[in-house]
Amino acid sequence: MAMDEYLWMVILGFIIAFILAFSVGANDVANSFGTAVGSGVVTLRQACILASIFETTGSVLLGAKVGETIRKGIIDVNLYNETVETLMAGEVSAMVGSAVWQLIASFLRLPISGTHCIVGSTIGFSLVAIGTKGVQWMELVKIVASWFISPLLSGFMSGLLFVLIRIFILKKEDPVPNGLRALPVFYAATIAINVFSIMYTGAPVLGLVLPMWAIALISFGVALLFAFFVWLFVCPWMRRKITGRALSMTHGSVKSPISNGTFGFDGHTRSDGHVYHTVHKDSGLYKDLLHKIHIDRGPEEKPAQESNYRLLRRNNSYTCYTAAICGLPVHATFRAADSSAPEDSEKLVGDTVSYSKKRLRYDSYSSYCNAVAEAEIEAEEGGVEMKLASELADPDQPREDPAEEEKEEKDAPEVHLLFHFLQVLTACFGSFAHGGNDVSNAIGPLVALWLIYKQGGVTQEAATPVWLLFYGGVGICTGLWVWGRRVIQTMGKDLTPITPSSGFTIELASAFTVVIASNIGLPVSTTHCKVGSVVAVGWIRSRKAVDWRLFRNIFVAWFVTVPVAGLFSAAVMALLMYGILPYV
Repeated sequence: MAMDEYLWMVILGFIIAFILAFSVGANDVANSFGTAVGSGVVTLRQACILASIFETTGSVLLGAKVGETIRKGIIDVNLYNETVETLMAGEVSAMVGSAVWQLIASFLRLPISGTHCIVGSTIGFSLVAIGTKGVQWMELVKIVASWFISPLLSGFMSGLLFVLIRIFILKKEDPVPNGLRALPVFYAATIAINVFSIMYTGAPVLGLVLPMWAIALISFGVALLFAFFVWLFVCPWMRRKITGRALSMTHGSVKSPISNGTFGFDGHTRSDGHVYHTVHKDSGLYKDLLHKIHIDRGPEEKPAQESNYRLLRRNNSYTCYTAAICGLPVHATFRAADSSAPEDSEKLVGDTVSYSKKRLRYDSYSSYCNAVAEAEIEAEEGGVEMKLASELADPDQPREDPAEEEKEEKDAPEVHLLFHFLQVLTACFGSFAHGGNDVSNAIGPLVALWLIYKQGGVTQEAATPVWLLFYGGVGICTGLWVWGRRVIQTMGKDLTPITPSSGFTIELASAFTVVIASNIGLPVSTTHCKVGSVVAVGWIRSRKAVDWRLFRNIFVAWFVTVPVAGLFSAAVMALLMYGILPYV
């Protein structure tokens, strides 16, 4: 069958497929590194670099079966044997519908399922093309079930694991001995689950097509070897590092009146003659403060300008970090005041001192803390008295009983060290597997479109070209670098504060849930599992730690994903079928 007249559709498909891959990178990649960025074990730039490497590698090595993905059991492509051009138009429509909705969700900072997007888009174009006879509605029922099964099952698994870690490690007066004993087990579990997931998914490019028992045996053997290595080398090194850190923190410390955190300030004189201050802070303190300020939405009166108290604007994360270090007051509504001041500034108000200090973005804690120290000196010279914002509240307003106020848990420095690399490891494994799985959502329709064009029929027997997989991986990485921070912010910080221990729990338990559920036939979504784990662990850490309004918005986005993506796809399909194809 001559297909040259439809070359324009293939070219259009390549353009739209890159946009779709971009949207997948902007939204779905937050599944892998959102919690790692939120806990502070990696920076956003480091996460983008690691994700780019592992997403691209995973898409090339594990994504060879994406030619089948567009079907997903949702439509019968054999119904298009006599109208191949209609199926080609459908593939283009599916990509448009999925890309548009994922870009909208990314703009709104809402994590959604890329798989559900492409399924909804497929249903949309099929309804326009051949009506309801081409749709397998039972698959849609499974998707609806996954909205509830995924977050509940993953949340239960994550919550159970976190409770065990909290009882046997975090709540101990000295968490190091138990933490070091558990370290080989944690590494072994991480390796076993991820190796099994990768090998079970299959990597035809590597020739890894093995029976289930062989995959389980290999995974278990690799995990044991890795656990032995960790016990023999990593645990002694970690013990020495924790001991050295404890000694370094004994050289002077101050108490933060906001979170009772302990900090050590060490002065280092460099060749330029300046003294740079290094701050040792409790892990999670800055995130905890961010969240406490974030959920403080109660109506309060703006403090009078005549008061001799120093207030700090709540307008950026560095402001909150400053407050955490120095114990500066943070007023919930003062951020709206003085709109003429620069957005990146800290406003200091007093009866004799009123000035705005431009905040610079520093690349290290040392230089930033140096700026904090300078701000302290300036405040003292101006006669500004520092006082907690809670002391400025309306005296007639009833205060919450401190005994009833739940405090969010934060990792001690030694616990941070124990779980730091573990969370990075789980995030990298997750990114690798995600690249192999979700590249299908990005370029599955493009692969189908390309093979139809090359073979002239709907039966696609040829293997997926590796260069198409690489093309999808590049698009995913581009979306991550340009727009990925939006959903990463939601997953890693806005839903609930995350520490390395809770982040590791979320990563490991959600990955385990996906592997188990997939093998027993339960419909689950990776995105939904990760969100469920984040919410469950956050709720266990503190009843007030979860932003339930944000979670409600995310759930609504899940609910409308299939119909909205399908609606966009149907509109494009109608345009192609009735407005363009008849005249080509």
